[in-house]
Amino acid sequence: MLTLEPKVVLAARIAAAPGSAFAVDIDASTTPLPEEECLRFALQYYARVLFELAHSERSLRDLPHWMSAIAQTALEPDSDLFALAGIDGSLVRTARPLLAEVRVVMQISGIRNREIVGDLTPLRGTTLARSVLAICQAILPRLSPAMRDAVPAALANMNASYEMTHRYADPASQHEVPELAYLAASFV
Repeated sequence: MLTLEPKVVLAARIAAAPGSAFAVDIDASTTPLPEEECLRFALQYYARVLFELAHSERSLRDLPHWMSAIAQTALEPDSDLFALAGIDGSLVRTARPLLAEVRVVMQISGIRNREIVGDLTPLRGTTLARSVLAICQAILPRLSPAMRDAVPAALANMNASYEMTHRYADPASQHEVPELAYLAASFV
């Protein structure tokens, strides 16, 4: 039987500074479809953070609420997702002084499954939750108008999946929910 080694398709560095400021560096140079993989990365990262928050027994009600607010808006390359969610935060070029930093990769495991690999523990509580908005905001300029239009639908689909059938703490959910949301939004 053929065993496929995981293949890294995207790497990212997320740095947090005081005042909920985040610097996000995304390297999608190894993938032939960087636009699609950037969107998939944001969705996978959202699911991974929900999973981490559920396992750390922290309240995660705010994050789905923030993402729901974003999902109700047409997005532009320069949209301020923190403002749309009604919270403090910003995307900056450099996080100074550095409070915390994580490096993650999105890899393909098996035939098509994507997963976020990396230690998120340096980002805690609301900083971890707000990092999802920073990731989503960082990918917007990388997306074509059609792909950017899919972001709100994908976020809404993820929230609906979690409300109806999937559980935040279920390891399978962090793979299934973003994949289903991506596929559903691709056909909108």
